[in-house]
Amino acid sequence: MTISILLAGLYHETHTFLQQKTGLKQFRQGGLNVDAQVVENNLGNGSPTDGFLSYAKGQGWRIIPTIQMAAMPSGIVEDAAIAHFKHHFFKRLEQHCRKIDGIFLVLHGAMVSEVDDDVEGVFLRDIHQFLTARNIDIPVVAVIDLHANVSEDMIVFSTCLYSYRMNPHDDAREAAEYAASLLGNLLQNRAVRQVHLATKYVIPPTGLGTAADPMKSVLVRTREIETKDPDIININVMGGYAYADIADCGFSLNCCTRGDVAVARTYLEQLLAVLETHLDQAFPAEASLETVLQEIDNAPRPNGPILLIEPADNIGGGTPGDGTGTLAPLLASGRKNIVAILNDPEAVAICQSAGQGGPVDLLIGAKTDTHHGAPINISGVVSHLSDGCFELENKTSHLASMMGTRIDMGNCAVIANDQAQILLTSRKTPPMDLGQLHSQGIRPEDADLVLIKAAVSHKSAYDPIAGASYYVDSPGLCTSNLKRLPYRKLRGKQISLK
Repeated sequence: MTISILLAGLYHETHTFLQQKTGLKQFRQGGLNVDAQVVENNLGNGSPTDGFLSYAKGQGWRIIPTIQMAAMPSGIVEDAAIAHFKHHFFKRLEQHCRKIDGIFLVLHGAMVSEVDDDVEGVFLRDIHQFLTARNIDIPVVAVIDLHANVSEDMIVFSTCLYSYRMNPHDDAREAAEYAASLLGNLLQNRAVRQVHLATKYVIPPTGLGTAADPMKSVLVRTREIETKDPDIININVMGGYAYADIADCGFSLNCCTRGDVAVARTYLEQLLAVLETHLDQAFPAEASLETVLQEIDNAPRPNGPILLIEPADNIGGGTPGDGTGTLAPLLASGRKNIVAILNDPEAVAICQSAGQGGPVDLLIGAKTDTHHGAPINISGVVSHLSDGCFELENKTSHLASMMGTRIDMGNCAVIANDQAQILLTSRKTPPMDLGQLHSQGIRPEDADLVLIKAAVSHKSAYDPIAGASYYVDSPGLCTSNLKRLPYRKLRGKQISLK
């Protein structure tokens, strides 16, 4: 008998301190697929949904697609967008609930809406109540992002959650594929329990790279436990997403087990102790641009570009991508051979009017809010114009976990002068793949200084070409210094070492 699985996706990392809300327009730009489109637009695109579809196809499962919605990390999600998603999902669930063997969800885990601080938890509870009311008992499995803020409801109302294990998320498709295999196992034996351990720690993204502590040591110990104890289905090490002012914000641990839940909880407590041993590395501090430039000048010239990483305007963390807090003083210093990217659709339109090769004198950047610097006046030549579409060079890049392998930055322009080449985009796009610049005629490999608006997600792309890297403190709402943010709901959470 053919196994039938209902499929849906809801993906958004919500930055609650941003003024701009996220509506259906942003989900349509990021990816809004209904029914058959969910399969047609994801199969083969390198995304987590593709990972599930590939596994399901190999198993001969019948897939019943419902709706998939994804948007770039940004502000609080409008209730109308959530209502749109639930309308389509529950319409299809009502239609097929008596004919399905399980439900598979591709979620982020850090979505906040106008009315709900825990969108995924509420959604999973709604599914549970729907199935319970009809006496339907089937597994509900979800793949989630490593930066999910996991709530107790997400654990209680799902059968098994499985998170990415790498940051950058080069394993997102692989994680979804493995989560699908867990669903297959659960179809044979539902006897599992999930255990959740919330912690008091809210860690900035710069402290959550999995190649460094504290995450590295916690994950090593996690793999040892999973290997040693056959009752453990999986353990999720959840870095959390620091820029959501909600009660469930922060680092957490959870486990799916076929054994004693008390034993599973002991494992999670052991992992928390590992985290606390390395906590001093969880809250990195950035240096001022002035200090960084002094260090650069006093060091031998490296073989390769120097990366100036600006986590306070971390596009993958939700910020506008138009911050000028590093670029403005860098240009004012007289430095040359600079490569930078700014999201500025207004400036792109002016460049399009000037035409390729045309001179421009315009203001760029810092047009979204007052938190990310002030616009820069710059003169130059429009050296490149395009529609902003490109294919990822690294098909398993962190960006594929968010958008698949075909990326649309909107209309783009490159302006160049004797100091810099600056890529202007119309849709903010995280710097997670070198194809972003290569497709626009820019070789970051040949630059002296490359500005990177990221925290960790750039590393797979840029570290291999870098001669050196420096984290720079600048204005912005993805600051690593969480004490700068006006939290109200954290309820005793720890956001720094002091």
